[in-house]
Amino acid sequence: MQPDFQTERAEIIEDLIDALRLFTVETDVFVEVFARAHGLGRNDLNAIMWISQGTGSGQPITSGELASRLGLGAPATTGLVDRLENAGHVRRERDPNDRRRVSIVMQPTALRLATEFFVPLGRLMHDTVADIGDRDLQRATTVVRRLTGAVTAARTAAAGS
Repeated sequence: MQPDFQTERAEIIEDLIDALRLFTVETDVFVEVFARAHGLGRNDLNAIMWISQGTGSGQPITSGELASRLGLGAPATTGLVDRLENAGHVRRERDPNDRRRVSIVMQPTALRLATEFFVPLGRLMHDTVADIGDRDLQRATTVVRRLTGAVTAARTAAAGS
C-alpha cells in the first residue's frame, strides 16, 4: 500500500503550526513575567518591542506607524505612548528635517532593563539550536517568516471586516 503523501504533508504542517502555537503561548507567558514585574500591559510591551526595534535600527517609529502595527486607533496609541513616556520608558523626538514628524525612541534605562531580562533567553535559544546546521536554520527562518506573513494578513483582513 502506498503512503498518502498529502495526508503526511498535512500532518507535518499541522505539527509545525502546533509547535509555533506552543512557542507563541510560552513566549507570551515569559513576556508576561516581565510585564507584571514592571507594571506594563500587553500592548505596552508590543509597543516597546516596535519602538525598541526602530531605535536599534536607527529608524525610529512614529505614532502613526505604531498605531498601524498594533492595530490601534490614534487616541489609544497616544494614550499608550503617554503612559510609556510618563513611566520613563520612551520619549518623543521631533525630526530636525521635518518638525511635523514626531518619532518615539526608547530611553536608555528602559533598553537596559529589557536587555537584562531578555538577553539570557536569547543566549539559551542560541545554545538550544547550536547543533542545527546553518542551511536548516535558514529554511526554518523562511518558514516562520512566511507563516508570520499569513498571520499578519489574517489580522489585517479581520480588522477590515
